[in-house]
Amino acid sequence: MGNAITRGIEEYVARDWATARTAKDDYWAARIRRLGAAEGVRIADELRRQMLAIDPHWPSKAERDDDLASHARTAELLRRAHHARGG
Repeated sequence: MGNAITRGIEEYVARDWATARTAKDDYWAARIRRLGAAEGVRIADELRRQMLAIDPHWPSKAERDDDLASHARTAELLRRAHHARGG
């Protein structure tokens, strides 16, 4: 057994991360169900503000371009799925 720092790191790494992730997902899903879609928007805005506090230049042009391309790919996939279902 290592020193206190090593033990702390080992305990942290050994945590049941899958259960923690599930609990976190359940918490936020229940919160948004209870408080409505506006809560989801509020949370997203808080995350956006936090990121801007860390990096006032976020998002960069390249990040915005990547994001737009991702949305365009998703829209195209949804369009194809709709047509494949006979829509």
